[in-house]
Amino acid sequence: MKSCKILRYGAVCGLAALAAVGCSVDDAETIRVRELTAAEHELFVPASGGTAQIQLYSNGRVRVEALNDIGGWASVDRSEFDGDRMVSVTFTENDSFRRMAKLRFVLDGGTRADTVCIKQYGVVPSLECPAPYKAIRGSVETFTQFEIDTNIPLGDFAVATAYVGPTRDWIRSVQPEQGMLVVDTKPNPGDDVCKAVVNLSYVDGWEETFSANLYITQADKDDEFGREVSFADVRALATAEGTAVDEDILIEGIVVSDFHSKNMEANPSVSYDKVDVTVNDCTAYLESPDGRYGFRLRFDTPEDNVLARGTRLSLSLSGTVLTREENPERYTISSLVGENMVESAAGEAIPVKQRRISELTDDDVYTFVSLENTEFLFKEGSYANVYENYSLSSDVNASQTGNNNRMDGWASLLMDDAGNSIYAPVNMLCLWRRSGQGVPQGTGTTHGIVVHNELPRYGNVGRYQIRVLDESGFGMEWAGESAYTEFAEWDGNPHKYSFGTYAKFNSRYAYNRLESITPSDDISSGKTVPNAELFCENHVETTAAEAWPIAGTGNYNNPEVGSLGTSLTCKAYFVKAGVKGWYRWEGNEVVGYNGLRMEFSTASLNGSHMLLGFSFAAGTISATTSKTYPAHWCVEYSVDGGQSYTLCPSAATGADYVHLRSLPWWDASLAGNRYNTCSSAGIGLTDHLFRLPAEVFGRERVMVRIRPYDKVMTVLPLVWNGDTETAEISAATTYDNQLRWGVITLRYR
Repeated sequence: MKSCKILRYGAVCGLAALAAVGCSVDDAETIRVRELTAAEHELFVPASGGTAQIQLYSNGRVRVEALNDIGGWASVDRSEFDGDRMVSVTFTENDSFRRMAKLRFVLDGGTRADTVCIKQYGVVPSLECPAPYKAIRGSVETFTQFEIDTNIPLGDFAVATAYVGPTRDWIRSVQPEQGMLVVDTKPNPGDDVCKAVVNLSYVDGWEETFSANLYITQADKDDEFGREVSFADVRALATAEGTAVDEDILIEGIVVSDFHSKNMEANPSVSYDKVDVTVNDCTAYLESPDGRYGFRLRFDTPEDNVLARGTRLSLSLSGTVLTREENPERYTISSLVGENMVESAAGEAIPVKQRRISELTDDDVYTFVSLENTEFLFKEGSYANVYENYSLSSDVNASQTGNNNRMDGWASLLMDDAGNSIYAPVNMLCLWRRSGQGVPQGTGTTHGIVVHNELPRYGNVGRYQIRVLDESGFGMEWAGESAYTEFAEWDGNPHKYSFGTYAKFNSRYAYNRLESITPSDDISSGKTVPNAELFCENHVETTAAEAWPIAGTGNYNNPEVGSLGTSLTCKAYFVKAGVKGWYRWEGNEVVGYNGLRMEFSTASLNGSHMLLGFSFAAGTISATTSKTYPAHWCVEYSVDGGQSYTLCPSAATGADYVHLRSLPWWDASLAGNRYNTCSSAGIGLTDHLFRLPAEVFGRERVMVRIRPYDKVMTVLPLVWNGDTETAEISAATTYDNQLRWGVITLRYR
């Protein structure tokens, strides 16, 4: 009987089983499966040259074929071999564009084949046209020049022309001349405006395509493009439902955004685990030449938006939609494509608009503004202090393990010397948002585009926000000083949230569970009385009888300032208590509120106003600890020993309360229901600022409280984007919650 030959690879187990059946027949033939595979299909070699080692596995004779011309810059150490083999490919030094050796390994004359690409680093092609839109006369033949910023020889581009509309073949040629690309066009004998798109493309050695579009709009036979209108005219046409434009009308303005920037617009979550990052890339802003008005431009695709800051642009509104939104009044031009851009010129100066935060009006929305005398409320950390494991993946957080790429959009809070404040949104794909250098420490001018964004993960961020194009928009002094004097601060850096540490200097500060008194200073033998004291008014222990209901840390990590990859456990004023304890009860009715109370004397102080700033969040990065807590919080003060309190509105929003958000949490099943990370779960602690009036100065006893504003409670929504603020506290509530305040600060001027 002939024996069976069983192959050594697990992938042929099924064939081996068939072979076993065949063994029962005396004249069975040996079954042999042809095998060929490479261990890796893409390898890289430095520009300085070197050798790539390709591990091939085969059970036959293999021939090596080059699928592209590798000239004398790459060589393979063998052209044929038998069985398994390590194949060496050696590259010479490359001082030109990136290149690639594409090798095909063929088994036994063609029974099987496998392809391996070995890529050598080199110069990366670049291609950009600073003014890609040209408007030309229609009555005569024209020669239109386009300046091309590229390191690719102009003659190496593939050129394709696409005509928009029925009129075709009016472009005679597209040729490089003296470093420019020149388009020769025939006269237009008709009454219609003609449009065309000239595409330049180049495929480099790594088979990556680099391309740019040039847009040409040719006037009619009378050299007319359409009717030019003002920004005010267009605003008058816009409606809440959207007005579709079906005539040739044009506006001219200055682009104040930049398509390179990843901070032009809020990217929305489109599911519990996905963000549509194309919204940012489809957005631009056009300001009127006098700087008075602005429009948000919404392109259909990111590829259509190649508008750079400082471009003077003539824009056709034919085929677009004009939309007006209220509170604040603002205008968007949407359904834009590249062909709507009629003519552009780079290098235009942007009108200077100096403003104070308090001077902003609806007319400033979507214009470029410089806000004077601003500074960061919190100068620790980065431009967006978030829990990186949930933010969009980028080079910023590449070293974070377990990043789930779910969330975008956070904000820093800016303030000025008048006690006004404004949020500065920062998208997670901005690589400058956390560089390891921190943020400017002093005051200065913030330059950016005034917008109105909804940031559901953050809460109410006010009527206006300012979006910088890049880090340079924050023009404060790096090593400067604040316009304010610090009076008292609880910040956990390094010891102020270390409870019980100061008992040996002052017995008031011995740890006493929810009755603990927390000083605002690091108490020592030289200073036994702090500037201010902090009390927790919630004295309801948790159902689990926490050993440390007030604690100084939690399991929330925040990136350290000086390192991109290091995480640091954040100190916090961390309260584990019953939810009902944040309310005062008479029977089953809520008759008042408990919060965090600060007490201090200002008898020796004078000033125009005092600021209370704080950051806070709920939960411990868990759905279980994020499901129920008071949703709305406010600040109030008393100068009569607590007999009466006056409510302070938020300095950034003007609202009587702010929203408390949870830290991010992972999908969970609770009480038989499945919950996915909801759209209002935060990525970090939210920042808030409140301005106390001059009447708080010269007082022996001032009391300031951070407390629930009303009875509204949060719940976990059954759908990821459902409303979370739909419940109310009741006497039957038995839930516990875990809330943290990262920084609480009192400053004056």
